[in-house]
Amino acid sequence: MNAFLNYLEKILTWFFALAFGVLLIYGGLRYRSYLEAESDQWRQARKRNTAEAYLGFLRDCHGCPEDSAARKALYELQRMAGLLSSLSTDHLPERASISFPVFSPDARIILAFGGKGPDFWDAETGRRDSHGDKTFTDKDGKTNVNALDFAPDGRRIAAGMAAREGGRLKIWDLTTEALVAEHEVEASDVLGVRFSPDGIWLAWRGDGPVGLWNPVMGRFLRGTHAGIAAMAFQQHANGTTYLVTAGGKDLFTWQIGTMELVREKKVDSDRPLLGLSHDGRVAVYSEGRVLELWDAINGKQLNTLRDLHGEIVSFCRQPNNGRIVVGTRDGLIYLWDPLTSPVPLGHVAAHEGPVDTLVCGAENRIISTGWDGAKVWNLEKFIRHDERPGPKRRP
Repeated sequence: MNAFLNYLEKILTWFFALAFGVLLIYGGLRYRSYLEAESDQWRQARKRNTAEAYLGFLRDCHGCPEDSAARKALYELQRMAGLLSSLSTDHLPERASISFPVFSPDARIILAFGGKGPDFWDAETGRRDSHGDKTFTDKDGKTNVNALDFAPDGRRIAAGMAAREGGRLKIWDLTTEALVAEHEVEASDVLGVRFSPDGIWLAWRGDGPVGLWNPVMGRFLRGTHAGIAAMAFQQHANGTTYLVTAGGKDLFTWQIGTMELVREKKVDSDRPLLGLSHDGRVAVYSEGRVLELWDAINGKQLNTLRDLHGEIVSFCRQPNNGRIVVGTRDGLIYLWDPLTSPVPLGHVAAHEGPVDTLVCGAENRIISTGWDGAKVWNLEKFIRHDERPGPKRRP
C-alpha cells in the first residue's frame, strides 16, 4: 500500500510540475503577444481611433502598407473636427510645398505660392482653380515670390519678390489677367506685402526697410528701422488708418501718405515677437508653450495663454470675433477666446509636423500649412477635445 501511495505521489508531483510549466509557457506567450500588440503602432492607432494617434503613426509610416488606411481614418476624424478641404498638390513638382497662403475677401478662394509661381485654390473643395497660365508668367518661366495679398475688392492681387539686386512689387488684375503695376525696391528683397483697407496703398517690408506704394498716383515711400518683422494697417475709431510695424519689442506707427513716424511704443515682454494680427490691433509674443497678447496701440498686455501641448510657432486672429488660433510644433491647432476663457476652447491634431502658417479669413475659416500640405478649416465645426470645465464658446 505504501508503495502505491509513493508512486501516486510521484505521478501527481510530475503532473502538477508539468501543468505549472505549461502555465508558465502559456503566460509567457500571452505576455509576449501583449508586448507585440503594444508595440504595433498601427494596431494601437486603430485602438485609440484619434487624430493624434493616426498622425503619430503617419510620422513613422513612410509609405508603409497601412498608409492609405491611416490617412482615410485621419481624414474622417478631422472632417468631424472642422476640416473643410486639403489643397491639391497633384500639379506640383515632387516635394514642392504650398506657402504664403492668403484668403480672398469672401474666403472662397485661396491665393498661394506653389511650384514655379502663385496659383489659386477653391477653399471648399481644395481643387486648383487657376486664373490662367499667363497671369504670373515671367520671362524665365518662374516667379520667386516671398509674399502675396488680395486687394479688399478681390479683383487685384499683389506679390513681393526677390530680385538680383533688390526686390520687386507687382500687382495683377484678375479680370484681365494682366500685370497692371510694377516697382523695384532697391537693395532689399520684399518679404511682406499688405493692401490698405481701401485698396489704394500697398505696404511692403524687407529686412529693415518698410514703405508704401500707390501705383495710381505713382508714389513710392520708404522708411527704415532695423529688424522689422511684421506689419499691418490699423484703423482707429475716428476713422484714421495708420501703418503699424513691429520689430522685437518696438511698435512703430506710421502716417499713410507721408511715412512720418507718428508713435513709437516699447512692449515690456521677455519673449520674442511672433507677429501682428491682420488688423494691426494685437501684437503677439511667444516662447515655448506661452503666448502673450499685447495691445498694439497703447502697448499694454491683454492676456496670456499657457501650457499648450508643444512649442507655439504660429497664430492668427479671427476678424469677426477676435478669437486667437494657435499652431504648435507638434501639429496641434488651438482655438482660444482671450475675452472669456483662460484656457483654449478646443483643439485638433492637424498636421504631422509643425503648423508653419495660420491664416484667418471670413466665414470663420482658417488655412494651416505644414510639411504635409495645406488645409482649410471651418472653426464653427471645431470640436472640443478638452473635457475640463470652462465657458462655452460664443456663436
